[in-house]
Amino acid sequence: MATLSAVTDSAAADDARDAATLEVEQGISLLFNATKTRIRALSDLFHADLQPAGFTILRYILAHGPVRGGDVAVAVGMDKSAVSRQLTVLREMELLETRPDPLDGRATLLVATEVAKSALVEFRHSVKAEYFKTLESWDTDEIHTFGRLLQRFNESLD
Repeated sequence: MATLSAVTDSAAADDARDAATLEVEQGISLLFNATKTRIRALSDLFHADLQPAGFTILRYILAHGPVRGGDVAVAVGMDKSAVSRQLTVLREMELLETRPDPLDGRATLLVATEVAKSALVEFRHSVKAEYFKTLESWDTDEIHTFGRLLQRFNESLD
C-alpha cells in the first residue's frame, strides 16, 4: 500500500509536470503568433508582392525542387486549389517555372527560377543577421541546446 508521503510526492510531481507543460503550451502559442507575423514580414522582405502562402510554397520548392505540385500541397499542408493559385502567382512573378517530368511525360515539375534563387541568397543573409541579433546574448552552448531541443520537439510532433 502506498504511503501518504508517496501519494503526496506523486501528486506534487504531477502538478509540477502540468505547470511545466502549460508553460510550454503558452510559449508555443506565443511563438506561433510571432511566427505568423514574421512569415508575413519575411515574405515582404523576399519580394514585396509575395503573399505568405506563396512564400511558404516557394521556400519549399527552393529547398526540395524540382517537385510536383501535389507533393508541395501535402508537404506544406495546404489545399491543392490554394497551392495551385499560389503557383500561378509565383509563375507570373517569374519566381517559378515548370518543366516536363522526365519520368512521366504527363506530369510537370516545379522549379525555382534563377531570380528566386538569387533573391534567396540575399534573403538568407538578412535572416541570418536577424538571428545573430536575436541570439547575441546567448552563448554557443545555449544555442546548440535550444536547437537540439527544438529538433526533438518537432520530431515528437510526427
